[in-house]
Amino acid sequence: FLVAILLAGGCSFNEEESNNKQYSDNGFSITLPSDFYKKDLASVTVYYESEYAIVTALKESFTTLETVGLNSNSSIEDYAKAVIKNNKQDDADLQLSEDGNFAYFVYEKEVSGKEFYYTAVVYKAADAFWLVNFACEDKNKEEYSEKFIDWASTVEV
Repeated sequence: FLVAILLAGGCSFNEEESNNKQYSDNGFSITLPSDFYKKDLASVTVYYESEYAIVTALKESFTTLETVGLNSNSSIEDYAKAVIKNNKQDDADLQLSEDGNFAYFVYEKEVSGKEFYYTAVVYKAADAFWLVNFACEDKNKEEYSEKFIDWASTVEV
């Protein structure tokens, strides 16, 4: 089944520019600032957090997705639309955009009384789709929206 794309942790925003570091785990690789650290979260395959942002990655195999009509012949766009529909997001608030080897959409959501900004990015690997969420507090979306896309462009699955 498609897993909910809403995953948010506390974010504070006193970012200092730091060197980038490549993080790799469970067939997923991404380059992020070196102040990110790995955490465990049962509902996702990989989870990284810093003081100012979170990154979650969920791998969903083609075999598992067959139950919802997706398979290895499905496109990145097919999967992204299924994620949007599964999470009952109002399509009017979400724009699916293509950028090279991935597709992404942005949305905002309230979690525990705080507003958060998300960039959800979808990738297709040989055996699965990956859903990667980047999140920060909504008040910082102008600062991080471009960074999320930059970070997304470094993902390898």
